Amino acid sequence: MFDEKLQKFLNTNGACLGGITRLQDVGAETLEEAWDKASDEDLIWAVTRPGIMDVEQRRLFLVMVLSSIENKLTDPCSKNILTKLRANETITEEDRASVDAAREAAWAAAREAAWAAAREAAWDASGAAAWASGNAAGANAWAAARRAAGAAQAKYVRENFNLCDLHTN
Repeated sequence: MFDEKLQKFLNTNGACLGGITRLQDVGAETLEEAWDKASDEDLIWAVTRPGIMDVEQRRLFLVMVLSSIENKLTDPCSKNILTKLRANETITEEDRASVDAAREAAWAAAREAAWAAAREAAWDASGAAAWASGNAAGANAWAAARRAAGAAQAKYVRENFNLCDLHTN
């Protein structure tokens, strides 16, 4: 059974039954135990809820995610945004408009960009024909790339943030 603080966090943030079950399976009863024991995917889900990270934490996390796919950023606008994020410069409305309504700069797009990179890596690894046919090797390559991206993000979060520094109430 979860303590009141963890239960409130899960309820407030709309945790799915699968996530709740996974936390129960690893024996997490408190928010602190969930931080230590949650799967990489569940930890990233938790810290990327709106309001959990402060502005600076979001910027640093976004830089880490986008840096991991920097070689996939081909247009100058996206590269400009990453440069500005690294330098902690303001992303202007003009910058945002120039990158398809700021998808690369928006917080939600950071997570999507990581998964897009994983999908692209899986596509490269398995070939278009295998992917289109539902080939198990293609599906496995995609899943492995997604897990690797999630593991890198979770490792970054655990090494660079403390649970007490996040807004979990």
